[in-house]
Amino acid sequence: MAKRFPGWQVASVAALAVMLFSGCTDEQIVYREPINPPPDANSGFLGYFTSSDKNTTCGNCHTSHQAGWINTAHADAYATLLNSGASQSFCESCHTVSDKGNAAAAPAGWAVVKDTAYHDVQCESCHGPGNTHAQNPDAPAGAGNPPLAHVAVLGDSTTLAQSCADCHSGFHHPFVDEWKLSAHAVSLQEEDGTFVKDASPTCGSCHEGRDALAAWGVTADYAEKSLPGTENYLGITCAVCHDPHGFTTGADGLPVAGQLRYPIDVPDVNQNLCMKCHQRRAEPDQASSRGPHSPQGPMLLGDAGYHPAGFDPDVQAVASTHGSERNPRLCAGCHVNGYDVTDPNTGNQVVHSVGHLFLPIPCLDAAGAPTNDRTCAYDTQARTWGACTNSGCHADASTAAAAFASSRQLLDQLTRQIWDDKNANDSLEAAPTDGGYLSDFTNVPPTEYATADNHISPAEGALFNVRMLRPGPRELGGGVDGSSGVHNPFLARALLSANIDELRATYPGLPQSAPGVEAIKRKLEAINGRPLIRPSVSRPISSR
Repeated sequence: MAKRFPGWQVASVAALAVMLFSGCTDEQIVYREPINPPPDANSGFLGYFTSSDKNTTCGNCHTSHQAGWINTAHADAYATLLNSGASQSFCESCHTVSDKGNAAAAPAGWAVVKDTAYHDVQCESCHGPGNTHAQNPDAPAGAGNPPLAHVAVLGDSTTLAQSCADCHSGFHHPFVDEWKLSAHAVSLQEEDGTFVKDASPTCGSCHEGRDALAAWGVTADYAEKSLPGTENYLGITCAVCHDPHGFTTGADGLPVAGQLRYPIDVPDVNQNLCMKCHQRRAEPDQASSRGPHSPQGPMLLGDAGYHPAGFDPDVQAVASTHGSERNPRLCAGCHVNGYDVTDPNTGNQVVHSVGHLFLPIPCLDAAGAPTNDRTCAYDTQARTWGACTNSGCHADASTAAAAFASSRQLLDQLTRQIWDDKNANDSLEAAPTDGGYLSDFTNVPPTEYATADNHISPAEGALFNVRMLRPGPRELGGGVDGSSGVHNPFLARALLSANIDELRATYPGLPQSAPGVEAIKRKLEAINGRPLIRPSVSRPISSR
């Protein structure tokens, strides 16, 4: 084990009594013990102070981080490898303190000295060598003092090697490989070159990694925190969702899996990790023409959309199975699913996916690995349906694919009855350029779309719901919800059906809806046990 060396007490107890480093971390620093000489003196990696109880040298002062870290999987990384049944020497660098994942320029730590002090993924695995900082903690910042971890993957090989990506990549742990292809990896830039965090001071809290961390109250320092320029804007990188220093406790008193900063099994848009951002504009704003934006959380839980006057859905019917205890992981139940599959072209090579594209039914490449393509066919050959079948909700991929196709078809009928954007420019235009009720400017006058009157007309509400719910991925003209109704099948269809009834009751002259739409409405009312709209509430436009 690592041992204490009294002769290496480089600073007196009086000098190191009780310290608070405001620039280094958001915790209070408490002096407890001196330091040991680093087994690999050239690198300056200190490792464990006493390996038998997993007390890191850094933890002698950074006591709260030590207390959180010791309960994480990182603290047992070396034993996990040895007990895996597949331990090989080339695996050890990611299960020890080494040059992996930090600023070390050459093999270091365990790669040089096989000492128990370097077992497990400790503080220095991310922050880099701590010896200089430990000897002179009050020295001016800079040159690795204090050593700051990298939280970002900015695309260059140097930064990749100084972040989570150095270990959480490749066949065994392709988390970052998949994440880099996801929408989370992008600090969103509009077509005109404007970054969303520059367009509005509030957008960055969901679209830029540093702003998101700040919005969630993370004040600890890190290497990318003050980098200037739009080229250094971060996506929603690993450390935004995962807390490197420890874990959050869930409602059951147990640590949240994966060191996530918030739980994923709580049906509360303000406490659920995914929903903290995916809930921004789920209802129309009376003072704004802006349409829906990131409404997925409320839609899943049954709280989204414009509700027509008198809308009276059955509560149990609205409680989507995808947002209930049948899907305890909620968003992650469908969007974060790993799987292994044997490459059909080789017959023996296994493809390993960890679900960090965040796509519930991703398209597959020839080897069976998920891709970020959104255009492949919705069939059992082109996509994986494991998120649907592994949950136990759907018996097999064919059943899941058929249910999805039905949901798309039904929403397509309903949304086109309200508004058929024939030229796909997302701009409402009069018939015959567009189709559907809202393009009938004779019976639904343009004045019904006024945006500065603090009033949501039935036409505006219906337009909002169509923009939220029309089928297909958003990149290909689908609704902002993006699920083709899957997030909450009954609510999606009920809202659109109620829109149709309200539009016809409010704007006399609109024709009867198509027979297929009427059949959908009848089926929904049978499930609902009553009309979707209380008849006494409807009123014509002339009475408003």
